[in-house]
Amino acid sequence: MITHITRRHAFKKLLALGSSLSLISLFTRKTPAVASNDQPALNMNETLETIHSMRTIHGDFNETDISDRDLETILYASVQAANSSAMQTYSIIVVKNRDIIQKLTGYTGSRLLVYCVDYNRLKASASHLGHQYIPGDMTSFITGSTNTILAAQTAVIAAKSLGIDSLLTNGIHRGDMQRVWDILELPNEHCYPLIALVLGYPNHEPEYRKGRLDGVGVIHHDKYHSLTTVDLEMINNAYNDKTKHLGLRDDWEAQGCKNYLDWLFSKWLGRNDRPAKEETKMFTFLKRSGFVEP
Repeated sequence: MITHITRRHAFKKLLALGSSLSLISLFTRKTPAVASNDQPALNMNETLETIHSMRTIHGDFNETDISDRDLETILYASVQAANSSAMQTYSIIVVKNRDIIQKLTGYTGSRLLVYCVDYNRLKASASHLGHQYIPGDMTSFITGSTNTILAAQTAVIAAKSLGIDSLLTNGIHRGDMQRVWDILELPNEHCYPLIALVLGYPNHEPEYRKGRLDGVGVIHHDKYHSLTTVDLEMINNAYNDKTKHLGLRDDWEAQGCKNYLDWLFSKWLGRNDRPAKEETKMFTFLKRSGFVEP
């Protein structure tokens, strides 16, 4: 039975862990970190404070385990996410073994939730009632992916409300992708591991929270706004402002780049800027899963 986790329970949990800094981060942050200099006056409540206090912990989770009660609460919240035609076209694989979490994602944490686009439950239900249902096209995959990501992000917010940090990673797509099917015993057809969510408590509080662009180029009013030279320069300057922490790293000048975006496009994205000469591993597995039209 799912029991509502109160704010008081979260306080007690964090106090028991001795995480005074987490308490400050989770419950006293009143204004979000935003990318623009002209921060709007925002309405804030407990839910919004939780969202604005979210951050990613990259491979720095400690050995403290998440309780089964908290895990159940996160999963129950996750499946409340919006989904197309009330079909919930996903499966969530819960992994507790830290060695397996490492093998799957390259990271370690207390728990791993692997979110898969999955139509096998619907296929089996149709067959059970004498119907045939074959979701074999890209529309099914895009719809299923949307449902799956909404569920995963809802889990992230639910976890943060309990004082639990997270990392959403595509590490399951790196290296030998077949290992994901082998380790988790996934069906070959109409099931595709889309994203993994590592959950846990941090070893150390991050020095800062990552910023986000929140204006021109991201938010468009009434119709799409094509960027002007002035807009582009403003965005470039925002990334160059290291106090905003918008980018992946702050040492781009030491690597000989004039702007952060120079580093992004030449050093980071430039590694894979050529069209693939053969189909990618991801495309191969998508075809096998039945989500690519012949």
